[in-house]
Amino acid sequence: MALSREEAADLARQCVPLMRERSNLSIPTDLECSLTEKDVQVQNKCRLWAGMGFIYTISFHNYIIVVKRIMPPPKERQSFGDRRKAVSYEVEAAFYENVALDLVNGGLSIPVPFLVQRDGGQITICMSYLEGRGGPYNDSETYAVLSWLAQLHAATWGEKADQLVCGLQPIGSYWHLDTRPDEHDSMARRGWEGRLKLAAKAIDERLKRDNMQCCIHGDAKDANMLFSGKGERCTVSMYDFQYYGKAPPAVDLAYFLCVGVGSTDEDGELLKYYHKELLNRLAPGSPRPSLVELKDSLALAFCDFQRFMSGWGNWGCDLSDIVRQTLDRLDGGKQLTEDGYRDAVTRVFG
Repeated sequence: MALSREEAADLARQCVPLMRERSNLSIPTDLECSLTEKDVQVQNKCRLWAGMGFIYTISFHNYIIVVKRIMPPPKERQSFGDRRKAVSYEVEAAFYENVALDLVNGGLSIPVPFLVQRDGGQITICMSYLEGRGGPYNDSETYAVLSWLAQLHAATWGEKADQLVCGLQPIGSYWHLDTRPDEHDSMARRGWEGRLKLAAKAIDERLKRDNMQCCIHGDAKDANMLFSGKGERCTVSMYDFQYYGKAPPAVDLAYFLCVGVGSTDEDGELLKYYHKELLNRLAPGSPRPSLVELKDSLALAFCDFQRFMSGWGNWGCDLSDIVRQTLDRLDGGKQLTEDGYRDAVTRVFG
């Protein structure tokens, strides 16, 4: 169902007081009382993934609200993949209801939440409009993203990640093994991919017990980023928090480096920069990871993401070399059993 001007005007009236309060905008005190459907313009910006709704903008008196209208099919008609996507939109609603404002107030550049409404299976999320340009990345934009990720991870580091609000992803990211059994089953059974297939459960278990835990974005790619400024003044804003949940920070890093930067960071300079940014942002008394710990976690996260791509389809940079190197550390180049890989992961990575 398209968003009508009448609905848009009603949403705008509900959002105006929160826009005034949360965005520090100088909005006339009586605007929410005088606003009518004649004052609003509605634009359909795009269709949501899997056809589960639309994103609109509502414009009125030089203000803009972004509206995410989610309309999943009835549960009885949802496939396994449909259910995963539908749950991700429920997660995003919980994020904007319960988490986003604290992150905004902490200085993280994300949409300011205004309103979340539920009507049966339909969800409507209203948020602020972000300005900026899209990719591709240059060096300054890459470093801006690493700084943003460090800020997010530091804000939710350690025990804070265990204080998850009900309704968020129990495991951050959209490709973790629990939600991708079909892709795991589709992996090749020979060569290094066959070895990775057998090691997948052990790697997944190791990432879940990693000493470094926080809440991750879970889909840190250029389609979810907007950049402002240039050079050292470059900053980034991010949106689309459908896969926000607990995981090691290396999961966000592996995904961003592979699909965004197109590099496994062979010289380690990007990881060093992220590590420095993270340490600068961690609260006093927080566990402070070493660069070696972070590097090992990143190697496992690259393997975990390649496991998904091997069964779904490859994109981003070629991860085969770093995956082979990590598997060689586990099996010496000779395929093990699943239990053998579990023992090897514990021996090598703890």
